Amino acid sequence: MPIQPPSEELFAQPAMEPMELFGRMRALTIERGFSGTLPVIWQCSDESQGIKRALFGYAFDCPSFNLGRVGALLDPTRLATAAHHGHDLVIFGGSHLGAREEGGIGYIERVHGQVSPCCGLLCRVLQEYLEVYQRAADFIRLLRAPEGLHIEIPYKYLFRKPAGASARIQISLSRLTAGEPLYDSHLGKVYQLHPALVEQHAADLASVTVEPRPIGTLLGPGLFTFSKALNPDSLDPRTMLEVAIFDFLSDIVTSPNPHRRLANVNTWRQFHRLAGYLTDAFSGKNRNVLVIAGLTLDHSIRLNTVIPQFGWLMERNSSQQGHYLDPIKVTETLAAQPVFRPPKSYLEYAGVS
Repeated sequence: MPIQPPSEELFAQPAMEPMELFGRMRALTIERGFSGTLPVIWQCSDESQGIKRALFGYAFDCPSFNLGRVGALLDPTRLATAAHHGHDLVIFGGSHLGAREEGGIGYIERVHGQVSPCCGLLCRVLQEYLEVYQRAADFIRLLRAPEGLHIEIPYKYLFRKPAGASARIQISLSRLTAGEPLYDSHLGKVYQLHPALVEQHAADLASVTVEPRPIGTLLGPGLFTFSKALNPDSLDPRTMLEVAIFDFLSDIVTSPNPHRRLANVNTWRQFHRLAGYLTDAFSGKNRNVLVIAGLTLDHSIRLNTVIPQFGWLMERNSSQQGHYLDPIKVTETLAAQPVFRPPKSYLEYAGVS
């Protein structure tokens, strides 16, 4: 089993305005003696991220070097180039989500007045798996019999098929059922519901009657996985995203807020890719490196807030042993810093007279 991402409760740290966050990051780098600091960013190429990126450079008095692409996918090997453009590095990035959440999806109003999902790539990936899951949650049914609770599973979920071009759900029969099929129905086979599920969901199952009803949200993340033929070497952004978060999709689609959960899990995955690269492959000798990752909430195409979620700090002469900061620690570390205010206006920084 792969390591599981943090809970949504742990992800949900206090949000900051971009200039507050960047000001606290700048103060931290001053305290730790950073010099010749190049700001480096990875984020989606969505227009809603443009002002935030500009402000990041403004806070550090240097335009930022870009590591990211659509979907907040990260190419850590670009750091080899960034290292020639500055001495110490401060890296910021992560996924973004429309702050207007409806039906588990984040939305934003675009410049032409239309409202659309944001991040759009994350939403497009999510929709395929959500539809497959919701169909299974509707078709697999529960019913009560004199001898106890039964579960009716359609034949389509009883036969395993090889992974194909489209997502398929693979149920865990051993966790859903107890023993051999009791009888055939017109849809599939009927089994005794597993005792562990009966005990775990006793309150929800009390209302089940002889009339079959969909299993719904009781089809939890430990009861199924997905299959799909994905090319791990693909450079297509959608495929790259699916490969990165594939092991966690059952957790994502069963979340009350699946779009946010996907954004958080993607940030977590990309952050650890970056931290792994910095530890194992990046020549960081005699450099200070600070990484802050988190979820950006888009209130409009111009206005964002950021939830810091992870941090990584490698200080000069540390033999490349970075210090990992979990969601609580990174929040505490940043909150302990004053907010640095740039001494010049943005237009002065940009060289506009």
